[in-house]
Amino acid sequence: MTTTKKPHILVIPLPQFGHMLPHIDLTHQLLLRGATITVLVTPKSSPYLDPLRSLHSQEHFKTLILLFPSHPSIPSGVETLQQLPLQALPHMLEALSGLHDPLVDFLNHQPPSDLPDVILGSSFLSPWINKVADAFSLKSICFLPINAHAISTMWGQEDRGFFDEFETATTESHGLVVNTFHELEPELVESVTARFMTHHRALTAVEACSEDNSVVYIAFGSQIRLTVEQTAALAAALETSAMRFIWAVRDAAKKVNAGDNYGDDVDVIPAGFEERVKDKGLVIRGWAPQTMILEHRAVGSYLTHLGWGSALEGMVGGVVMLAWPMQAGHFYNAKLVIDDLGVAARVGENKDSVPDSGKLARVLADSVKDDFPERVRLMKLREKGMEAMQEGGSSYNNLDELVAEMCV
Repeated sequence: MTTTKKPHILVIPLPQFGHMLPHIDLTHQLLLRGATITVLVTPKSSPYLDPLRSLHSQEHFKTLILLFPSHPSIPSGVETLQQLPLQALPHMLEALSGLHDPLVDFLNHQPPSDLPDVILGSSFLSPWINKVADAFSLKSICFLPINAHAISTMWGQEDRGFFDEFETATTESHGLVVNTFHELEPELVESVTARFMTHHRALTAVEACSEDNSVVYIAFGSQIRLTVEQTAALAAALETSAMRFIWAVRDAAKKVNAGDNYGDDVDVIPAGFEERVKDKGLVIRGWAPQTMILEHRAVGSYLTHLGWGSALEGMVGGVVMLAWPMQAGHFYNAKLVIDDLGVAARVGENKDSVPDSGKLARVLADSVKDDFPERVRLMKLREKGMEAMQEGGSSYNNLDELVAEMCV
């Protein structure tokens, strides 16, 4: 009897919450398909892998921990992007490129039988990951936790600036995995494949993943903090609407070193607000079990910055998204889910806008109604997404094909 060889994959995620978690979800799906996987992380990112350690045997799942490279613009002790403002991204990527030499040294000391077959790395790290792959004759496959619409928009611009190097390296890699499902944006998936991955391919894989629909969930991801004025407007809208709600706010940002400029103000909940709404709402400070909340039948809508991982979690959970795009790719996601698909409603414009609390209160109240137009369209799209993840569905089959591609 013959057995099909399964690949050994070296996974290198970007150490940022919204990138690392979907990369870990993808890693879990590949482990379920029989792959052997080694994940490269730095010490303070290692705890993110604990769920995988608890689910998979050490025979098939291993961790490679390398020290975080020092960088003059990265404070000592900082190893993840959520500890930094968005403008520090170039510095973080420069620092992470310092993992090239230690990784090469590690691989040079491995017996040929223990070398990986492929590197599945963040597209943001592809310029140096591709060099490692070439040095050891490995395939390099990139991962982006965004949708095809955002990729097509960003890469279609004449002046891509800072991102040009990563686009070039991604298109020169063996392939690209994006966090979507084919039925969500079929034309755009085909367009990205044809325009940017002409010599290889792009695979799609969806993130896996009281009274019904009566609760609003509010969260703005790991990178966004509201200003005092924005927080006050949102609190006033919740109080005026008398909606039941769960509001996840970030912990206070503490300066890592005296004198650094990476600290931010905490989301400031207005004095007395929690006491006045204690029978209606809950404020969670720090980490919140977002996926569990969004999949609960009582939650009907989701006020979100529209990071793509959050948007997918909202769609899979079957909750209407109230979109307040803040920065970067959020605006591309808004174009897709609001203008093109009609499954979300816009309630905010950008990171500086302060919504009218009266108008926001009315939208919050309407968003949990069964006949809210966006809800009707969302549920039809969600059904397609769930079918894509099931055995025989497009995303399920694409993951099978990805494993097979790694072995060729």
